[in-house]
Amino acid sequence: MKNAYIYIYTTVFFILTSMAGLHAQEQESLSYFVQANSIATDGSNAPYWLTAQRSGISTVNSNSGYARYGISYKGSFGEENRFKYNATADIVTGYNQQNTFMLQQAFFDLNWKWLTLSIGSKERWSEREYMHTIQACAAIENSIVNEYPNLFAGRYASLGSGGLTFSGNSRPIPQIRAEIQDYIDFPWTNGWLQIRGHIAYGMFTDHNFQEDFTRNNPKAHYARNILYHSKAMFLKIGKSDRFPLTIEGGLEMYTQFGGDIYTHEEGLKISMPRKPMDFFKALIPMGGSEDTPTVEQSNISGNQVGSWHAALTWHTKKADIRIYGEHLFEDFSQLFFFEYQQNRKGEKRIIYYPWRDFLVGINIRNKSRFLPFVDNFRYEYLTTRDQSGALYHDPSDHFSEQMDGCDNYYNHGIYPGWHHWGMGIGNPLVVSPAYNSNGSLQFGSNRLIAHNIGLNGVIECSLPIAYRLNYTYSENWGTYINPFDRKKYTTSLLAEVTFAPRKSNWAATLSLGHDKSNHIGDNTGLMLTLSHCGILFNK
Repeated sequence: MKNAYIYIYTTVFFILTSMAGLHAQEQESLSYFVQANSIATDGSNAPYWLTAQRSGISTVNSNSGYARYGISYKGSFGEENRFKYNATADIVTGYNQQNTFMLQQAFFDLNWKWLTLSIGSKERWSEREYMHTIQACAAIENSIVNEYPNLFAGRYASLGSGGLTFSGNSRPIPQIRAEIQDYIDFPWTNGWLQIRGHIAYGMFTDHNFQEDFTRNNPKAHYARNILYHSKAMFLKIGKSDRFPLTIEGGLEMYTQFGGDIYTHEEGLKISMPRKPMDFFKALIPMGGSEDTPTVEQSNISGNQVGSWHAALTWHTKKADIRIYGEHLFEDFSQLFFFEYQQNRKGEKRIIYYPWRDFLVGINIRNKSRFLPFVDNFRYEYLTTRDQSGALYHDPSDHFSEQMDGCDNYYNHGIYPGWHHWGMGIGNPLVVSPAYNSNGSLQFGSNRLIAHNIGLNGVIECSLPIAYRLNYTYSENWGTYINPFDRKKYTTSLLAEVTFAPRKSNWAATLSLGHDKSNHIGDNTGLMLTLSHCGILFNK
């Protein structure tokens, strides 16, 4: 299975592209994009906001850059062109990066009505940010912004710190994914109830990176051929044209399973099963089989992470005010407000406990331009300090009671952790393993509190200027297992402006980032990004 995933999704990508081209009827186009990026920094790392939530392309290394080349083939076929497709390939060549060459995206999307089948590697944003990205694209009349939102609009719209389970902070994971991207009406509700969601299976691609990163740490574990599963479902209640309040709620869950776990000191450590039943156990979380480690048999098979979502939006003519929250859980720990515990005598009881770890925020979207230069304002508060408490204990002769705690977010006892190519897949305020200098792929500090403030807008003039401002402050305690001797602080700033002339296919972005931190270092950097797109043919 070493490189099977590359051959599988690349082959499928080109086969489906060829099939779609043969059946195209009325709409067909071939376009390209190029992007050049350069970062000059002063400090031990690149500033946080020049790295975070950029799909893993921007490295934490100081003084780096890349050139990016992509091509997209779009069309439709079938009766009344009901089937639409998009085949995109996207490569990156860089300097002072983790790799000098990266296949960033290679995907084929097939759309029928409200359903999308997506195959391959594709950049995505957190579930919570998707609609904000669409609104950002619609607000700017520029070809590169609207045709290729991943190059600009996703970053422009992303004022938040990121989702707790998925944030768009790491490189894409190749997968086969069926999804309802936008809300659709649930039957028999007259539009008052809407639904969207997805289900996907895939494979991580960073095994060579993991092996190289841990090479100087003989005890650090790394993995090969880890499999991936995700699913999500969101509901929306309300019709903003009939009543100003809408309510949203949902659940998303992700799993690492299968794969082979190694250490440089001992070689192969564990080979996790990947039989058909294990794919089902990723879909419906349950204990591992006899060929998994004992802890997996008594707990949940694989590394399971997920989060609950809730949001209220008040719609007015002048503004949309959105209040939202997200709660993280791992396996069954903190999935609900209670759990069953059993002592050594076999006596069972139900333990109730509140959720003390969460992300809450408010976003105000200015629709009427009553503040001419402001589109969105956002504030977020994040806390991950509790993690079910500091103690974990299974019943024993010395103490018969069960104590479930020390969840250790994003880390895992078997798998290297919830990251891809060294960048955390979840909220990037939990500092990614890419920052580690000891060759470990563990998250060194997942207990923190943080405040995040963001502002964006478009200054209307002959040359429209879009801007984004972010301020983030965090206090970090390390982990329960390896706490810091002293609390560590991080203040990160971002000022970013993009020049996107109307009716053009060019955009230029200038970004200034600064960190003041005894955790990730004092860093200052300037980043320049140039983007261009064009159409090779349009039929």
